[in-house]
Amino acid sequence: MSEDICFKPAVELAALIRHKAISPVEVVDAVIARAEAVNPAINGFITESFDLARDAAVEVERQLMANGPESLGRLAGIPVSIKDLTPTAGIRTTFGVHEYADHVPEEDAPIVRRIREAGAVLIGKSSSPPFGWLGVTENELIGRTNNPWDVRRSVGGSSGGSAALVAAGVGPLATGSDGGGSIRLPAALCGVVGHKPSHGRVPRGVEAQLFETVDALGPMTRTVADAALLLSVMAGPVEEEPYMLPEEGVDYVAELRASTSRGLRIAFSPDLGHGPVDREVAEIISRAAKHFEQALGARVDEVQIEIPDPMEYFETFWAPQVSSVRDMEPGVARLWERYPILSERRVGMTSQPADEWWRVVTSARQATFMAFATLFRRYDVLLTPTSPVPAWIHNGALGPEEIEGQKVKYPVTDFFRYTEPFGHSCHPAITINCGFTSAGLPVGLQIAGPQRDDRGVLRAAAAYEATTDWHTRRPSI
Repeated sequence: MSEDICFKPAVELAALIRHKAISPVEVVDAVIARAEAVNPAINGFITESFDLARDAAVEVERQLMANGPESLGRLAGIPVSIKDLTPTAGIRTTFGVHEYADHVPEEDAPIVRRIREAGAVLIGKSSSPPFGWLGVTENELIGRTNNPWDVRRSVGGSSGGSAALVAAGVGPLATGSDGGGSIRLPAALCGVVGHKPSHGRVPRGVEAQLFETVDALGPMTRTVADAALLLSVMAGPVEEEPYMLPEEGVDYVAELRASTSRGLRIAFSPDLGHGPVDREVAEIISRAAKHFEQALGARVDEVQIEIPDPMEYFETFWAPQVSSVRDMEPGVARLWERYPILSERRVGMTSQPADEWWRVVTSARQATFMAFATLFRRYDVLLTPTSPVPAWIHNGALGPEEIEGQKVKYPVTDFFRYTEPFGHSCHPAITINCGFTSAGLPVGLQIAGPQRDDRGVLRAAAAYEATTDWHTRRPSI
């Protein structure tokens, strides 16, 4: 019974709590017990807040009994993990470095404030690499996070703690942040749902200062409906941030109920024009694309897309930004000492004149945006692999150094090559589980859509999920 609670979707738990069919205290106790059983193996929490979570659950139960279900918020009694880059009042926020090991913020980030106001119970801070500056999830405070499907393997980064916890049944909801794939890549490697909203859909708080105009905060869950639920709570403008989209007041869960995939115009790109892709991943992604046509009545066309090399852009764009944070934060300076390959990349990428850097970055970004804008005049969504590879054996700060016999040019970041373009183009994109390799490792299907069309992306993902059962499988951990 306890494990059933842990793997039950948030939308179902919320309904059970409202109807008094289950106690919020029972839910939180079950999730804490699950965390105590599996977290020693996956190492997903950098900070646990179990005592505070129990107190919050008791308060939800008191409110329910005293004032009835109408008094509860949409997430009342639901356990949520918050990525450690996002400030939480009264709960330690370390950014993954020793310098902030004792840092307890006085104020919540905007999304945390909204999540708490909706009645959610914060069970802890999920692990992230220092300041999110690695493609794998390890830091100097707790070490590396392991994949629940095979603890010898990576969860990617930087929202790897959230992905691992959700996959392992430690709560149905978690938050992540994504500038080049940091929600979608870990979600794919761990077999869960990860949604990068349209830029400006969700306020970013401190991350708006750290990551310029490409970063987005979003939900990480086991079902698309749960992602829609958490997005509904997180979304909406705040006065303190520029680049916010206008208030829409959309209930994304309700939008899913009215969705259909019949007649949907779908573009499918096996590699966005930039290979290679692991053979098994390619086969599984191709089957998923065919499923939309054969089982869901959509029209699917394989397309050729011409965009600048995503990794060339990625390296060029991020190097000076990482450099500027290094100058502000001593924890980042030590990151270079620990991982010399990062220093080598930084020196090479920041040696060009500022005007040349600006020209290269803006031209590549504009070319990518226009390629997608042109595509979405003809198609409703685009399907691609989320990652060119399944989860790899831990390799320090690196990903795979070879794919299908081809040497990888940027082993630190190459696995982001299909997620990164939608980061700097600011289009919404989601990843969902679409199958498993022969080694039992999940494979993620990325679904991207036109600017600001988070509803369309979620609807397409929900249609696929409703006719498959990949999302119901659990790791044996």
